[in-house]
Amino acid sequence: MTERRDRHDVVGYAEIIERASADYGTDLGMNTVRTWEKARRDWVAKGRPTRSASRPRETPLPDPVTTVNGVPAYSWAEVSAWLVASGRVTPQK
Repeated sequence: MTERRDRHDVVGYAEIIERASADYGTDLGMNTVRTWEKARRDWVAKGRPTRSASRPRETPLPDPVTTVNGVPAYSWAEVSAWLVASGRVTPQK
């Protein structure tokens, strides 16, 4: 796994796809990552209702830390932890 854990390590959609592939061997599509952001925005618009702990896949993508040219950018440390916790990737040994 790559050692990029600085809290200032900010990634966009393309970097999420690249790092998920490099760190976890998972191929994600751009539409998949954009769908996660859309679901997160919908969840925020609904007032951030509590999600069931028994369904981790329903946990929304972490909030972006900033935007770059209008596109959300995320902390890789938060996204990486979310990918594992939600069962979207399996950590490599």
